[in-house]
Amino acid sequence: MKWGRYGRRPLAVLCLVGLVDSFDRGVLPAVIEAVQRDLHFGDSEAGLLNSALIVAALLLAVPGGRLADRLDRRILVSVVLAIWSATTLLAAASQRFSQLFASRAVLGAGDAINDPAVQSLVCDYYPVEIRGRAYAWQRVVPTVGIGVGTALGGLVYHFAGWRVAVLAVGLPGILVALLVRNLPLPARGDSDEHLQPVTEAGEAMTTWQAVKATWAVPSLRVLLGATAFINGILTALGFWGIAYHVRASGLSEATAPGIAGGVILVGAIAGGVAGGIATDKVRNRVPGALMLLTAFVTAVGAVLLFVSFLDGLPVYAVRLPLQMVGVALVVSSLPPITCIAAEVVPAELRGTSFGMLKLGANVLSAIAPPVIGLIAETHMIRIHTGEVKGDLGFAFRCTTGVILIGSALMLLGTRHLDRDTARALERV
Repeated sequence: MKWGRYGRRPLAVLCLVGLVDSFDRGVLPAVIEAVQRDLHFGDSEAGLLNSALIVAALLLAVPGGRLADRLDRRILVSVVLAIWSATTLLAAASQRFSQLFASRAVLGAGDAINDPAVQSLVCDYYPVEIRGRAYAWQRVVPTVGIGVGTALGGLVYHFAGWRVAVLAVGLPGILVALLVRNLPLPARGDSDEHLQPVTEAGEAMTTWQAVKATWAVPSLRVLLGATAFINGILTALGFWGIAYHVRASGLSEATAPGIAGGVILVGAIAGGVAGGIATDKVRNRVPGALMLLTAFVTAVGAVLLFVSFLDGLPVYAVRLPLQMVGVALVVSSLPPITCIAAEVVPAELRGTSFGMLKLGANVLSAIAPPVIGLIAETHMIRIHTGEVKGDLGFAFRCTTGVILIGSALMLLGTRHLDRDTARALERV
């Protein structure tokens, strides 16, 4: 497959950005039980650590998108990555819950600024006929990073403790920052066949004007609501998945990160790649094809995930395979979602569109982990180690079904998609 005039290098480097950004999201769940013992906090506080990332992203998602529309996106990403690496060093040195919470908030802010810039660059590097596959790799890599970070965190924790595990995932960010800075800078709209590329962000708009212009697109409004429900559960699963298998599946703290991380890794790679291929294959087959695709895969994935959290299932024969396929299906929705967000607005507003998508994706993501922690604490169980812990399986059974709300919204949005895409291409 040909990758256009810029080749594979920009995609590879931008995938590395997502990889290092996501390492920290994977390593903390892998060592959360040890961190709780060391810093003396419970499940509801542990959930707030993930919320710190997401609340910061909520506050900076739209401003981060506007920065992507106005500044050199390569420099923006490079600077943020350097700050991210320094913050990770501070996280590893935390002595109190409040210090760890603050460092997580800074990491979330960096992700909110980086994400719109990276996705905007991918859209300008790669033409529409291969964009789904380009976004597949860019979107799946963070999930892969979580899986690798989880497995790596568990391994390093076993030999050197949780502080060294957290420290180890932050150091590669400096090298990746240099790689991003040396990428070629594409014009905005450079890879869109019917658009006139622009070297600047176009007509000067205030942030409020840009938000109003993107909010006026019906497809994007649907996307914002749907991604809130879908990503809320994905985030909670990523945060609590390791602890769930320790408590409900009888896995040890040493083996659960590698096993659960492997499930996430295989499911995410398979689902992301399949979703990208499907995006490029079906996009013009029927009206609203990309939203129909997203509605279908997320609905089926939600059902499989719900079943996987039922009590009494054989762990290796049923529970883990169901979770692998469920994760694969839900993750396969990410490439079409990202393409929709890119293609229903003009090129000079794509940063804002991705910022708003980030906002939507993080609304329930900020709430879900602590809510699941609180629900788990209402049903205490005695686990195989003899400890009394919250029933995370019960909490997931209570909440996984909200993905179906996102699926229904996507289904309703199919009637707007093709019209909104055509309007975006009409920009002179």
